[in-house]
Amino acid sequence: MTLEEIRHKTQELHAKTRRQTIGNLIVPLAVFAFYGYGIAKFPNPVLRTVFACGIAWSLAGQYFFYRGMWSAMLPGDAALSTGLESYRREVERQRSLFGRFMLWQFGPLIFAIATLILLILTLGIGDRGMPVDGAILKGALLKMSPFLTLTAIWIVSFFVVRMRAQRQLQREIDELNDIERAHG
Repeated sequence: MTLEEIRHKTQELHAKTRRQTIGNLIVPLAVFAFYGYGIAKFPNPVLRTVFACGIAWSLAGQYFFYRGMWSAMLPGDAALSTGLESYRREVERQRSLFGRFMLWQFGPLIFAIATLILLILTLGIGDRGMPVDGAILKGALLKMSPFLTLTAIWIVSFFVVRMRAQRQLQREIDELNDIERAHG
C-alpha cells in the first residue's frame, strides 16, 4: 500500500465518519422533540421528571458523543509511518463511535420508545377508568403489535449492520498490523 493510497483511505474514512455523525444528529433531535412534547402535554410530575431525565441524557450524550472526535488531517509530506498512524487513528475513531453511539444516542432512543409504549399502555387503560387486568393489557399489546414488531426488526437490523461494520473495521486494523509488521 503506497502513501498516497493510505492518505486517500484516511480521507475517505474521515468523510464517512463526518457523514455518520451528521446523520446521528437526527436521533437526539427526535428524542428531544418526543420528550419536549411529553413535558408540554402531560401535567403528571413523575412523567415530567422522566421526560426531563430523557432530555438531559440526550443532551449530555451530544457532548460525550462528539467530544475529542476530530483531529487534524494528514499533512501532504508525512512519512509512511505517520500515514499509517493517521489511518489507524481514523479506523479506531470509527470503531469507538459505536460504543459511544450505543450509550449516548441509542440509549435515549430506546428509553423514549419504552416510555412511549408504557404511556400508550397506561393511558389506554387509564382513559377507561378500568382496573388493570390481563384482558385489557393483552388487547393493548395486540393493538401495538405492528409497532412493536417494526421496532424489534429495526433494532435487530441496526445491530446486524453495526456488527458488520465493526468486523470490517477490525479487518482494517488487522491489515494495518500486518503492514506495520512487514515494514518493521
